[in-house]
Amino acid sequence: MTPELSSGRASRRRVLSSLAAVGVSPLLGSVTSTAADAESTDSGLTDALSLGTFESGLDGWEADGEVRLSRTARTDRPVAVTEGEYGLDASADGESVPAISRPVGAFDLAASPHFVADVAPGRVEETDARVAFRFRLYRPADSLDGDLEPVAESDPVAVRQATSGRVFWDAGDVDWSLLDAVSRLELEWYPADRDPDSGDDLAYRGGVVLDAIRATDSVDAVGSARLAATFRDLQFDHGVYERTEVTAASETGEEGEFVFADGATVHYRFEKLGDDRFRLALAGTEVKLGGGWS
Repeated sequence: MTPELSSGRASRRRVLSSLAAVGVSPLLGSVTSTAADAESTDSGLTDALSLGTFESGLDGWEADGEVRLSRTARTDRPVAVTEGEYGLDASADGESVPAISRPVGAFDLAASPHFVADVAPGRVEETDARVAFRFRLYRPADSLDGDLEPVAESDPVAVRQATSGRVFWDAGDVDWSLLDAVSRLELEWYPADRDPDSGDDLAYRGGVVLDAIRATDSVDAVGSARLAATFRDLQFDHGVYERTEVTAASETGEEGEFVFADGATVHYRFEKLGDDRFRLALAGTEVKLGGGWS
């Protein structure tokens, strides 16, 4: 085996190990050869802007309507609180689309346009649907009354009820001048089987714990979270990941199949595109990984 091919496979193992790093059960133990290959729990977040850790307060987050905010301790919610000793408990009692928001202040979101947050939705009354989360950015409107207007919003990321997950948004394609004018960040949620923009009289009753809300200059944090969410859904449908079967490999990439407990196989394609720039395609999802995309 050439050194280049060996290096490519090591890169693949390192990148795929990010699945375990973001909270997924040991999905890829058979392909992660050493502990040294593993990413840290907060892969891609070393230089992140902390927008909510809730260790000493609510960190500027507010809610309107029938949403109550309080801090919850790791001792009470050990799975939901992912960083430090406290998270944010947001409890809705009839709000149509619960949301929390905070001022951006001096944070430079144009330089850090990739957002992640750990969430743990509880049971929601009258539906078993997953809970969809959506980020939104606002800027001051051209008025004298202090109104805000939306700048951009993310696609929804859904998390099953009574489980934990990481939601994400790669806002790197939003014009930097718009990001530079942002004054407020919002995170909303609603049952994924309902249209939050329909105007229907929805009534969300249930709680969500949020923690480790961050913005970062690295798309790797979003990629790792997207990859973990994809594998989490695959495992829900097909049982635990069992092994990887490589069908083709070269100095710059690899493809093959992930095999799951029920015998299902999912094709993947891994490419090394440049210095610390990787792309992994599987299950209809393309994931950017590595710190070289900025």
